[in-house]
Order: sequence, then structure tokens, then C-alpha cells
Amino acid sequence: MALKSATRDLTVETPAIIEFGHFKLWPHRRELLVDGRPIPLGARSFDVLMALVEGQGAVVSKDALMNRVWPNRIVEENNLQAHISALRNAFGADRDLIRTISGRGYQFTGELRTVAASPDTQAVTRTAVQAPAPPRPPTNLPEPVSELIGRDVEVEEIVGLASAHRLVTLTGAGGIGKTRLGLEVARRLLPRFVDGVWVIELAPLSDPDLVAATVATALGLDLADNVVSHERVANALATKQLLLVLDNCEHLVGAAASMAEALLRANPEARVMATSGR
Repeated sequence: MALKSATRDLTVETPAIIEFGHFKLWPHRRELLVDGRPIPLGARSFDVLMALVEGQGAVVSKDALMNRVWPNRIVEENNLQAHISALRNAFGADRDLIRTISGRGYQFTGELRTVAASPDTQAVTRTAVQAPAPPRPPTNLPEPVSELIGRDVEVEEIVGLASAHRLVTLTGAGGIGKTRLGLEVARRLLPRFVDGVWVIELAPLSDPDLVAATVATALGLDLADNVVSHERVANALATKQLLLVLDNCEHLVGAAASMAEALLRANPEARVMATSGR
């Protein structure tokens, strides 16, 4: 009996992978992949997803989800709704994987398959972890001087909006933290843009004609004849996969809008996030 007990204690279970459609969920690594590519998810969004998946097609009540994600805390229901929205945006065209059951909760509709990670898969994973990290996309994002606390819901909601829409504008009264929030979202989105995330600070400008030149300078564009316009800058960026953050647009709304429109027309892969006071 002692030998049998020792054998059981030394057995290591192979980690399970949950598959649905072209998605793979690694619970032990807290990672979601689509076609082999990781999808960035916040910690609470991941917890919501796990609770729904573990329901195996049953309706999971809102109370049960909130107790799972925020144990022993009282939270507003819109916090849960924001994480559901973030998950649906992460699923993209498969957003119907999460179904809203009016008055009851949410249901995961995917066909789940649980498989064990093979030794070969685990070996590949270990090799990948030990391999050099891919180069970080270029950016002029400033390093944060402190952690952003208490804005998790807003950050994840905006990340979801930026994933679903090519232009997102953050508006509000001065001093409420639009820039801080926008920069945090931009940092989360940086891995998605091979040509980087670029912050264009418009607060110091008083001349709307300088907006295009400021963008060109920030991205290091070499416009040979020094004739700078929104269209020329946009055309120079037409093949780039990037996010442009136009910060503090309120006093240059027209020029900022023209720059954003020109870029989005010229480049279907580009995204623009703008912040503006009311």
C-alpha cells in the first residue's frame, strides 16, 4: 500500500487544453489562442471566460459570475458587462460564442473539446519560452511613472472598442485622466501593431497646419520636398500596421479629424485613438 500511495503522489497530470472552433484555451497558463496566436485578455476577463466554459453550455447567472470574479466584493453589474464585451470583441466574428439569456445570465455556446497537451507540445512550449523574445514593436510611448489603479474596467472596455473599431475617441472634461487612460490602452495594444504605436501630443500646438508635420516628425518620415500635408503623410504610412494616438485634440479638432480621416482612408490596417476635452 505504501508503494502504491507513493506512486500516486509522484504522478504528474498532463495539463489539459480546451478547444472550441479555432480557439485554444490553456487554463494552467491563463492563455487564449486563436489559430495559434495569443489574444491579450485581462485577468478578470479570463476568469469570466473560464466560468462560462466550465458551465459546459449551462446558463451561468450574473451573480455567480460576479461572485467568481470579484469574491467578497460588491460591484456594479456594468463591470461584468464590460468584460463580456471585451470577450466578444476578442472572439471577433465568433462573438456569438457568448449568448445573453435575458434576465438570467450568460451561456457559452461553443462545442468544447478537452485534450491533453502532448509531451511534444510541452517540449515545443518550453523551447518557445527559452527562445529569444520577438522584437518589440517600435513606439514613442512614455514609460508609466506609476501603476494605473482602479480603471481596469475602463481599460478593457476601450481595448475592446479599439479592437472592433478603427477610430475611437475618448472625450470628457479636462483633468479626468483621458491621456493617462489612453496611454495605458495604447501599451496594452502595442503587441498587435508590428509598425508600432505612436503618440502625437497636440497640446503644445496652436497652428492647425502643424498637425501633419508633427505626425511626420514623430514617425521619422522623410518627405523629400518638405511639402507636408495630411494626404502625403497618410500615403507615406499606407502600408504600415500601426496605431496613432492623437492626444489633446480639443483646440485642433478640424485638423486632427482631417489627419485621422486621411490615414484611415489610405490605410485599412491603421487605427486611430484620439483624446479630446469637451
